Amino acid sequence: MATRCTLQVARLLGLASLFVFATSAVPAQEQIPQPRKIEGQPAVKEACPRPPCPWAGIYPTVVTPWLSCGRVDCASLAAQIRRELHGGVHGLLLLGTIGEGQYANMDERAQVITTAVRVTQGCVPIVVGIHTCNVEVAKAQIRQAKQLGAQAVLVKHVGQPFALFCQVLAFYEELSAMNCLPIFYYHYPSQTGLAFRPDQIAQILALPGVIGIKESTLDLKQTMQHMAYVHGMGKVFLSGTALNLTQFLGIGGHGAMCPEAVLLPAKTVHAYEAWVTGHKAEARAIQDELFVVAPILSGGVTTEAMARRIVSCTQDRLIALPMQPSDPQARMKVALNALCIITAPLVKCPVTQLTRFDQHAVHRAIKRIKKMQHGPAPACCVPPYVPVVPDPAQLEVPHSLLPPVEK
Repeated sequence: MATRCTLQVARLLGLASLFVFATSAVPAQEQIPQPRKIEGQPAVKEACPRPPCPWAGIYPTVVTPWLSCGRVDCASLAAQIRRELHGGVHGLLLLGTIGEGQYANMDERAQVITTAVRVTQGCVPIVVGIHTCNVEVAKAQIRQAKQLGAQAVLVKHVGQPFALFCQVLAFYEELSAMNCLPIFYYHYPSQTGLAFRPDQIAQILALPGVIGIKESTLDLKQTMQHMAYVHGMGKVFLSGTALNLTQFLGIGGHGAMCPEAVLLPAKTVHAYEAWVTGHKAEARAIQDELFVVAPILSGGVTTEAMARRIVSCTQDRLIALPMQPSDPQARMKVALNALCIITAPLVKCPVTQLTRFDQHAVHRAIKRIKKMQHGPAPACCVPPYVPVVPDPAQLEVPHSLLPPVEK
């Protein structure tokens, strides 16, 4: 515990130093830099107005709940998805990094996809995460996703951190040639270890079967370079977080596949819709409220106020912010349980297990989150979500791991 707290303090001190540098390096009155034009490519244009994009919007990174026997808790998963749909989300990401897709076998993947397809009934597109460097495994998972009713896949080439670009490009070329499902490229260099140049990323995005990219970085300048290289190709750009949503939309992005929409779906959707309808100040104010989930997503000693100041400052000034591994799955499951979605805080190895320190951080954040639950929700094509007070007897975990129930 002491070692973990020490690492978290060091991490925050590093981020705080970055914040001091950002605020001192750029005068307060200076305008945000415009997208840089790359030689031979047109400059990126302002996000709004833009042609309608069928893949635009907010996609929650659905958390996969597990039973103690190791199987998927389909009842909990269905309740979680209904809550997200009632919040007005535009699609679902199943079995992503947050959804522990890298550690789910084919049977477990089938349970997750089948449950989501049954609950959504075609209401929103379903994107399924694939995490492998084995092209045959990726092909099998793509075929499974299509057979079970998914509309697209998000593919992360992981497990070969020192792979040459030609190897990775050949991997995506084979998947594209299948012409089975639309493919999103999962750009997550801090996890995959693949540090490719923007022009190389653009070669992957230019493949006919690749429709877009999930940018799991906090480097908007790099994202703008990706956009510039594929300008006019109709590619979709989705952020990996809603904590920089307005900045991401402002440079030409289309939305986010994000964990914030798992815990605050209606609030995250409201921020997106406010921006695309021209209410940018309102969108930014709502985005600021989303930082209430930062202690849950980052863990340790992270605070809402510190996360808001660091992320907002760096993203406004297009300063890259290093991504830090945090494994928020167990904390998110405790939070869902406190929000009346009965979910055991069980995770697959090697995902970080829940600690008592995590529980206290989550419970503090939940008090603020609950105050945000009572606003008007967007219209949805599914029946209204009716929360059920969790019964500890239904959970296959010790009572000590459950959040306190407010009276």
